[in-house]
Amino acid sequence: MDVAGTGADLDGRLADALERLGRGVRSLAQRSARTHGLSPLQQQAVLALAALPAARREVGALAAEFDVTTPTMSDAVSALERKGLVTRSPGADGRRRLLTLTGGGEEVADELALWDGPLSAALARLPVEDRATTLHSVLRVIADLQRAGVVGVARTCTTCRFFQPDTHPDPAAPHHCGLLRAPLPLVDLRTDCADHEPITA
Repeated sequence: MDVAGTGADLDGRLADALERLGRGVRSLAQRSARTHGLSPLQQQAVLALAALPAARREVGALAAEFDVTTPTMSDAVSALERKGLVTRSPGADGRRRLLTLTGGGEEVADELALWDGPLSAALARLPVEDRATTLHSVLRVIADLQRAGVVGVARTCTTCRFFQPDTHPDPAAPHHCGLLRAPLPLVDLRTDCADHEPITA
């Protein structure tokens, strides 16, 4: 075996594997959305509105969340309104329109909650240590892509000003959270932290 060649194309093979995984996730999302008469973006909006705080439940914030244009997200929200799943009301400033799920929307969100069940089941078969290391690696890639302008919104540990990398000797908890003032185990890394504060240049 050509060890040098194998190492040289590792990045390409890893990128290919992630791309294939992304295709699988998109397929799951499309399959789930179709069963409820939704587009994948409409499904994402419903799930987000079920989980996000009020300050982030408006069209512009959702557009940033999913890296789409505001008109595209507005069209998706309008479709959800026509389906009776979402309503709009004035925000605290009287201008922004707060989005809220209707009773029917909440029911649909509950039904959609397990859309990624096959993916979760596949991940659950990996050892916890492997899952933690994979999460850590993926979050580092997300942070690099955000710095490069490829990823818009990312409220991950690795993009937060409180994140202090590689400050502890324990390989299971090598990082430090300045907000919590405590070591940060890999298994506890966040993908969407309510206390996230972006790194400023």
